[in-house]
Amino acid sequence: GEYAIPAHASLNEVMVIIDAGRSYQRRITIIEGASSAEIVAQIRDNPYFNGDISIAVPEGSILPETYFFTHGTSRNAFVQRMQEKREISLLEAWVNRADDLPLKSPQEALILASVIELETARSDDRREVAGVFINRLKRGMRLQSDPTVLYGVEGGMDRTIRKSDLKRETAWNTYVIADLPATPICNPSRDSIEAVLQPFKTDNLYFVSDGTGGLRFARTLDAHNKNVRLFRKTQREAAAGG
Repeated sequence: GEYAIPAHASLNEVMVIIDAGRSYQRRITIIEGASSAEIVAQIRDNPYFNGDISIAVPEGSILPETYFFTHGTSRNAFVQRMQEKREISLLEAWVNRADDLPLKSPQEALILASVIELETARSDDRREVAGVFINRLKRGMRLQSDPTVLYGVEGGMDRTIRKSDLKRETAWNTYVIADLPATPICNPSRDSIEAVLQPFKTDNLYFVSDGTGGLRFARTLDAHNKNVRLFRKTQREAAAGG
C-alpha cells in the first residue's frame, strides 16, 4: 500500500504509521450525469487502480460522487462498490417515495432520474422538473425531452439537436415513444433520484431554458410558447452582444 509519510519523519515514526495500517487514501470524483462509457474510461485511465473491468456496467448502474480508494484497488471491485452504493441509494429513495407516482418500479424511477439529470444542472430545479414529467406521464403526454433524443443518435450528447432528430425512431426518443426511454440515459445523481420520488406538487406541464442557466415553467402551451420566444430573444441578444 501507499502511506503518507511526513517530511523528515524518523524511522520510528515511519514504522508507527506503517504498523497502524493507515494507507494513503486516493480520491476520484465521478461526475453527475456521466455515461457508463465515460466512467469506465475514467477508471481504466487512472493508473492507481489494478486489473481490467470485465463486469457489465449498464447505463445508470453507478452512483456519481467522490470516492476514496487505496493504490492497487481492483477496478472490478471498485466498480462493484459504486454499483452497490447506487442500488442502496435507489432502494432507500424508493421506499420513501411520494404517493400516487406513475412509476411501477425502482428501475422506472432511475430512468426518469437520468432524464432529469441531463435536463438541468441546477439542483434547485430538479424537483420542479420532476413534477412536470410526473404530470405528463399521468396525463399520457410524451415527455418530449431533448436529451433522450440525443442519446439515441450518432454523436449523441456531443452535438446540437437537429429538427430531423426529433422524428428519429429510437428506443429513447420521447418525442416519438409515449412512455419512458428503454434504459437510463446517464448515471444520475442521488439528488435526481430523490427528486423523481419526491417531486414538487405543481400544475406545470412545460419548461424551457431561460437562456441563463435556469428554467421557465408553464401550465399551458400558450404560456410555454411565450417562454420559448423569450428564450430565443435571449439567445439573439447574447449572440449580438458576443
